[in-house]
Amino acid sequence: MKRNLLKWAVTCFMAVFSFCAANAQFGQMPSPEEMAKMQADQMKETVSLSEEQYAKVLVICKEQSEEMQKLFQEGQPDFSAFGKLQEDQNKKLKEVLTEEQFKKWDEHMQEMRRNMGGF
Repeated sequence: MKRNLLKWAVTCFMAVFSFCAANAQFGQMPSPEEMAKMQADQMKETVSLSEEQYAKVLVICKEQSEEMQKLFQEGQPDFSAFGKLQEDQNKKLKEVLTEEQFKKWDEHMQEMRRNMGGF
């Protein structure tokens, strides 16, 4: 279980870091709102969210993005904190998504980890 949390944390970290690094080249860092919208949009496309689900997922993603931003602003982030954030987000997502949607999202995230070199 803890190993899975670490995998989720590293995946989130890598996704955020990759996006931030790409945008930093152009002098812009994404806001928590932008990050949340990106993740919610990706989830909407991947698991076919309804408009009601999308609105709820957007709030969940925004909360996580704000917390992640705080971790980065505090200096060198503690990876266990990322794992806790991901665990909390997954609990909230399971309340919004159907079992099939969550499974599909989980599979999508696993594929992202494989594409990032096995993280």
